[in-house]
Amino acid sequence: MYDGQNKLEGGIDMSEIKFFLTYDESEDDITLKGKIEKYIEENGVCEAKKVIIGAWQEPFDCDPEDVVQYLYENKEKFPNVEEIYVGDMDSEECEVSWIIQTDLTRLLTAFPLKTLTIKGSQSLRLENAASDTLEKLVIISGGLETATLEDISSATFPNLSHLELYLGVSDYGFDGDIEVVKPFMSREKFPKLKFLGLKNSEIQDEICEEILKSGMIDGLDVLDMSLGTFSDKGAEQVLKNIEKLSKLQKLDLTFNYASDEMLQKLEDAFKETNVEVLVDRDDADYYEDEDWRYPYITE
Repeated sequence: MYDGQNKLEGGIDMSEIKFFLTYDESEDDITLKGKIEKYIEENGVCEAKKVIIGAWQEPFDCDPEDVVQYLYENKEKFPNVEEIYVGDMDSEECEVSWIIQTDLTRLLTAFPLKTLTIKGSQSLRLENAASDTLEKLVIISGGLETATLEDISSATFPNLSHLELYLGVSDYGFDGDIEVVKPFMSREKFPKLKFLGLKNSEIQDEICEEILKSGMIDGLDVLDMSLGTFSDKGAEQVLKNIEKLSKLQKLDLTFNYASDEMLQKLEDAFKETNVEVLVDRDDADYYEDEDWRYPYITE
């Protein structure tokens, strides 16, 4: 992994590489684009299959437009790239809801990506996105905007098998409702989907109810509704649909606000199936007052 300090010899085959700015570099007005340019100048090409873009200069105030454009214009310098992660930074570098993104469609145009992971969603767009190679899309967010969700639902990803969306809350960007989320429950739209994660949501019970009505369950291996405000209301819907869900390999409800009694009922009900069910409440605090319920990732 390249940290910007150690010089790597050209031609070394690495499985992944991370480009990022340290705090001191940001203070010295070094740019992330400049660091990537320097690496290419020194090594000729980047052989990594996975390129990780970490903290750029003031990600809470600036987008990574120059980095994305550089990758797009110099795609021949990254001949093996199959996976890109944009926004890999911890909370000390920038809170997830503060990370400003840009339109990342060019990355799908430039590279035959199998996986695209994005952290942070302010100003994130995937306008007119299309990829025949993309198999996995993950967006980690404190709040996904309707425009971004509509970009994804209207994109052309015929071979997508893994879709994982951290939907978030209205305080940090989620400005939609269940109608905006419904398109992701369409088997016609996502014919090869095996993993569906509609998670980290303040409307988790509504998502649960609607997805159980949809035809998406058939064909899924994993249904991930974790990290949100899933409560007894959602649990009751799951109990009513045990037969439909019994075709899954895994049902993830980790971090939830269901009662102990209801969680026990879920565990007991699935003992008669081959489904791995994750219902650990983890750090969630259960209150009768629903106003205290928040998803795991917000700010």
